[in-house]
Amino acid sequence: ACLLIMVSYALLVAEPRFSAYVLVGDDAGYYFAIARNFLLGHGLSFDRLHETNGFNPLLTALLIGTYRLFVHDLSVIGCYRAGLMVTLLANLGSLILMIRLVGGLLDEQVFTGALRRLAVAATTLYFAGFIALKSNYGMDAPLVSLIGLAYLDRVRQHGLVPRGALAACVDGALFALLFLARVDSLPFLVAAFALMAILALRDRSLWAPILGRGITSVAIAVPYLLWSASHFGSWLPVSARLKSRFPVVDLPASMSVVLHSSLNPADLASFALAFVVSCATAIWFFAALRRQPAAELLAHHRLAVLAVLTAYLLMRLTYMAMFSRLDVQGSYAILAHAFNLLIASRVAGVLAKHAGAAGTAERNRIGQLACALLVLVTLVLVVGKSRVIQRTWGTTVSGGSGDEIALGQAIHAKTTASDVIYGGAYGLLGFFADRAWINGDGVANTPEYQRVLENGTLESYLAENRVSQLVFLRPPGVPLSQGMQLQVRSELNGRVNHYSVADSASVLDWFSLRNGGCTVSLARYSAPLH
Repeated sequence: ACLLIMVSYALLVAEPRFSAYVLVGDDAGYYFAIARNFLLGHGLSFDRLHETNGFNPLLTALLIGTYRLFVHDLSVIGCYRAGLMVTLLANLGSLILMIRLVGGLLDEQVFTGALRRLAVAATTLYFAGFIALKSNYGMDAPLVSLIGLAYLDRVRQHGLVPRGALAACVDGALFALLFLARVDSLPFLVAAFALMAILALRDRSLWAPILGRGITSVAIAVPYLLWSASHFGSWLPVSARLKSRFPVVDLPASMSVVLHSSLNPADLASFALAFVVSCATAIWFFAALRRQPAAELLAHHRLAVLAVLTAYLLMRLTYMAMFSRLDVQGSYAILAHAFNLLIASRVAGVLAKHAGAAGTAERNRIGQLACALLVLVTLVLVVGKSRVIQRTWGTTVSGGSGDEIALGQAIHAKTTASDVIYGGAYGLLGFFADRAWINGDGVANTPEYQRVLENGTLESYLAENRVSQLVFLRPPGVPLSQGMQLQVRSELNGRVNHYSVADSASVLDWFSLRNGGCTVSLARYSAPLH
């Protein structure tokens, strides 16, 4: 409870510098800026010049509605806090559903009374100390967690295919919202519909409610798909296209991205554990088919919950290992952490039940040991996160220059409304700067920008878009040399585009904790004459 209160305080009440980058991922800035720019009349745009589909639509839509209702002046800090409120509510809803799921999967004969309350407390601590403290995703992951867990809780209560038009509409809506929360949640839908089809092979009357779920989900998702396809030539967000090399399989390169991008060691370990356990669960399921038909196995609600998560994670984590490009973040398989917790609760119950023959005390001891192990793991993760927070807050508060919110405000003060800034992956910084800012890595840009990089015409593009300022990184203590060469690499084709800036153009230098410590520079830019 104390951890949840601390997180809530840091997100909603404390100075924004205490949450930015340690509790709020950089990609959140893209969502905040796009939603705010839409209400400012710039359309669905990060740079205020071009519409983009480089975002997942559900969070963007929720932010637009929240800003309109609660931030009438559309101030930057007001929108920032309102965005955090949406995220916090999604996290709290996810916690409630997590507790319900764990409680539903715990063995009723083993976890009773004080032991059940201990298991719920350990679950709460794990959520607050690990999942809720994450920052390396764009704030859409709590929505994936909330919607995914909501569907799984329905499966726990009613099974995979509860009959009735209302049940079909609710499940179909959850599928569509999960897809719109992150389009890379598509394997979850594939897993759920495939398992439902297995049940329908035995009971043909289930095909109608399954079809109802499919029609509902398509009807909700299709407006976004049509908009994206008509405006950008593809339903797939440009950000997803950049981050996946599908259908080209390059396992060494993909695994290098997984191991050396935004994933921290705790996420890597959790994903690896989820993959191993999902493989083992799938093997157990297929072995059980020798004794019992698949439809009978899936008729057990608890097994159906684990079956959906197992099939989803096998597809999602395998896809990540084979096709990752540019970056991998903790949101890409956020339900893996829930899967690990649910499996642990089932395993603990089975072990304790088998030990029941030796006496109730032995059975309780195993349950207590499982809860203690979960608490210990969580505390280790909390200590690791607290060190990151301490390092960041210490630099921000004592040195001042590490505060990138203040940097964004400084960039705003050093530029005018007519300036156009060009720079790479600066989601939150671009949001706090509150200027026209073209996203240089292309994640919140357009397919047209990727064609510019492919053709090697970046300088012409900068001139056409009236770019007047550049933001770039350089190692601390390294001066801005005369005619410094900068470059942008296209992730789609490997083409490198060069452009330059002179030392006389320097406007602002600011220490940042990015990349272990560097200087963020703002410089004037003049397109070369050809």
